[in-house]
Amino acid sequence: MNDSDAVTGIAWYRRDHWTRLRELASDADKLEESYDDWLAGSQKTLIQMRLAGVRAQCVGIDLDELARWCRDEGRALDSAARAAFVASQLRLAHEGTNGEKSDGAPDPTARGAFGATSSDA
Repeated sequence: MNDSDAVTGIAWYRRDHWTRLRELASDADKLEESYDDWLAGSQKTLIQMRLAGVRAQCVGIDLDELARWCRDEGRALDSAARAAFVASQLRLAHEGTNGEKSDGAPDPTARGAFGATSSDA
């Protein structure tokens, strides 16, 4: 993989998992209080990255899988662990699908993604 093939993964959480994520996270004080605040910031960041030419991809997060991964890796569930988990998931998805998106996470910059369907992210 060369630099032009690089993809940056963005953790993408579901509205109905936000409270549980904050309960599991060792750095919950660094997470946004509400899902809506997180979603607005993440959508803005994703758009800015893409406008800057960064290939960014949302990675849907399964909280049980994330917690298990952290336990197996002996890591606290903090921002560094979440980033490492996203990178590992993105790598696995790209190895398994020749670069096609397979995580089921929506593209929040796609038409309609900022509407009602964003709560399903």
